[in-house]
Amino acid sequence: MSKVKVLIVEDDFIHANRLEMYLDEMGYDLAGIAQEAEQALDMIATAQPDLLLVDIHLAGSLDGVQMMERLNKKKALPAIFITSYRDKETFERAKLTDPYAYIIKPYDKETLQAAIELAIYKFSKSQHDQEPFQGWQEDHFLKGVLFVKSKRRLIKIKISDILCVEAKDKVCQINVEEEIIETRMPLQKLEEKLTNNAFLRVHRSFIINKEKISQIDLSKNEILLGACKVPIGRLYKEAFINCIAPFLD
Repeated sequence: MSKVKVLIVEDDFIHANRLEMYLDEMGYDLAGIAQEAEQALDMIATAQPDLLLVDIHLAGSLDGVQMMERLNKKKALPAIFITSYRDKETFERAKLTDPYAYIIKPYDKETLQAAIELAIYKFSKSQHDQEPFQGWQEDHFLKGVLFVKSKRRLIKIKISDILCVEAKDKVCQINVEEEIIETRMPLQKLEEKLTNNAFLRVHRSFIINKEKISQIDLSKNEILLGACKVPIGRLYKEAFINCIAPFLD
């Protein structure tokens, strides 16, 4: 598991520090603070942020809109425009770059959190049919990661880090090293999304990452994955044995 990384592009020291404080309080990682567009483009290439917070009016030869126009030709990233200007011309210019959210200064932490959720939601849907955003109702897969909302913040889980998933009550518990994260996504949908060969259903309530198996005890019908002990369901045992047979020879 890793935190969502956010790059701030803001040339006003006070506003940049307020954004940094809000991001820290909300549990996100700061990928860096850039004061100019050219500096931000260099930082994006090295820091690999998940999200950009971009002030429209920046010092330097490019403003925030021009920066996003240049970036969109090379790399798709969700961006939230931040501005103190309310004029229609500024909004129309920004709109042409297809930002994922747009907030006006001054703003509070709750407004920023809602904008972040909207941006990640819209970006995850960008290659599919758009749906009206009515709040974070379902967690989302995107480019090898799963974005989960937990305790009013978004958490980024690398799919390759997942040990196993357990359906429990009305939620699914995603087990990664030394942590359990809950998602409201049902096990069946998770099984459909975890389509690569690393994942296998071994029980009506469990999906495992085969690459994380540390021990198998067929006499007890148990699989050990790190600290996770997972039962092998009777209806799934034959398929599981056939799947691991090449590794047992």
